[in-house]
Amino acid sequence: METQQVQNEKCITFDATITEQDLMNFKVYHNYHSVGGVAGFLFGIVALIICAFSIVNKYNISYILMMGFFGLFFTVYTPIDMKRKVKKQMKQVEAFQEPIHYVVTPEKISLTQKDVTEDLFWEDLYQIKCTGKSLVLYMTSVRANILPLRCVGSETEAFLDIASEKLKPFQLKLNQKKAIQTGEQYGKGNI
Repeated sequence: METQQVQNEKCITFDATITEQDLMNFKVYHNYHSVGGVAGFLFGIVALIICAFSIVNKYNISYILMMGFFGLFFTVYTPIDMKRKVKKQMKQVEAFQEPIHYVVTPEKISLTQKDVTEDLFWEDLYQIKCTGKSLVLYMTSVRANILPLRCVGSETEAFLDIASEKLKPFQLKLNQKKAIQTGEQYGKGNI
């Protein structure tokens, strides 16, 4: 990780490798920060409460089993299934096998993996969110790049400074102080 001045422009470089934990963190964040994810989880909790209430009051066994099944499905099975899919995706998607080299300037973000380079211009970004462990760069509502804060490290503040200059405030959906603090802790090796 390094910050350089290139032709009077700030330039940040770092390498990012996506781990199974990074991908799981993103999927959990993405799922439970959506209406469907929250509604499903709340439905599961309500179903488990109804199941427990039905057991205490000795209701019909089929009703108890049905509520128990729905409750466990929406609260326990969903994260287990997410974990299973993450493991499968980590093995199948070649992009997760090699590190990605990032060069961030006020003009664009260049991503290089092996011999392939792609430029992502700031105006093409839909929004940036922070999961607490990663910065998520959304190009659309369903297409995103994950930047683990452990990889960005102490360059998080410089990255967010450039992002703040290039993006509108509503496109930065994160607590900048917290993201910077977490990035600095990773940079110092405290996490």
